[in-house]
Parts: sequence; C-alpha cells; structure tokens
Amino acid sequence: MTDFADFCAQIADYANREDWSQSLLTSFVRDAEQKLNSELRIDRMINTDDAIIASCCAPIPDDWLEMTFLKMAANTPSGWLPLRYRPRDEFFRLPNNAYAFGYGTQIQSTYGSYTIEGRQIYFGGIPDEVNGRTFRMSYFAEVPVFSDDQDSWVYDKYPSLYRYAALMHADLHAVGEEDKAGAMKQLTEDMIGKLNSDFQRARASGSRLARSRTRSFG
Repeated sequence: MTDFADFCAQIADYANREDWSQSLLTSFVRDAEQKLNSELRIDRMINTDDAIIASCCAPIPDDWLEMTFLKMAANTPSGWLPLRYRPRDEFFRLPNNAYAFGYGTQIQSTYGSYTIEGRQIYFGGIPDEVNGRTFRMSYFAEVPVFSDDQDSWVYDKYPSLYRYAALMHADLHAVGEEDKAGAMKQLTEDMIGKLNSDFQRARASGSRLARSRTRSFG
C-alpha cells in the first residue's frame, strides 16, 4: 500500500465510512490541498527558479501562488539587483529606460521593478534580445498533488494538518456530520495560523532586536 492509499484509508476510518469509493476519498484530499494552497504560507512552500529572459515578459510558473523575492543579475557587489513591485497603472505609464547610474533617475523608469498581469510577469528596463537577462525568482509554490506516484511533504511533516483538512470536507459530505466539519475546520485553520506565524518569526530569528531611540524636547 502506498502512502496515499494509506492516507485515504485513514480518512475512511476516521469518518467510519468504509463504503466510500477511492475517487470520493481522493476528492477530499484534493479539497484539502486547495485549502492549503489558499491559506498556508511556510518555508517548505518556497521554490526558487532561475530563467534567462530575452523579452519584456514571461509566464509565471504553473505552481506559482505568491511572490516572495525577485532579483536580476547585475553588476553589483552581490551580483544581483533586487526588483521591487510596481502597480500595473504605474508600471505601464513609465518608459523602459536603461540604468542611468543614479537612484533618482530610476524613479521615472521601469528599470529595477516588475509587475504582474494575469499569468504574465513584466520586467522593467530595456530587454536584451540577444543574450537575455538572468532573473531569479523565489515564490510560494503549490503543495504537491499527493498520489500513488507523488509523495507529499505535508503528509510527512504535518500529517494531522492534512488529516484535519481532508476530514473537514469529508464531514461536509456526510449527512448529519456538519458539526464535526466545523470542528475540523477550526483545527485546520488554527494549525495553519500557527505554522504561518512560526514561519514569520523564524525568518527573523537570527536578527538582533533593534529598539527605536526616543528623543524629547528640552
């Protein structure tokens, strides 16, 4: 038995519904994954992808959920230039000027910035149609689609979260189990909230605490 088949069997056992078909149990797992994609944002979801782009835009990865960081290879001490997001109405109003060796000059240019429209990401500055430009994107990716052929780190690392999320939808399907569905929903969202909070705290766990200095008149 695969991990996925074992997980589906667990859902049926917890719901005391051994008569449910495999396809129905699978649908509960897919519903759980949809909820996790909508609400969970932790380090294990972050994926990094490099690409050489020769035009002004490119499709975002198919498993993309949310951007965390985008940078472009550049002649800087680190070798990268962090790009900042601009709203579409501002981005498309500005010219695609090249870098002009001054921060002030970039305010009136799309250079050093990006925007997203639909499933396309637009890069500022003049595109290099010959050699292209190298970009590195870090983004929150969808959780794996758990199956007999695909393992899932959610099942390995947070089995109770996965189980609560699947049981929430299973109990919604079962007549008379709506109260249990509400309890499973609360458990799922409480755990998601804690994991998201732990991730945000861990991101800055190596930083020294910076206290603001207060000054008074007189």
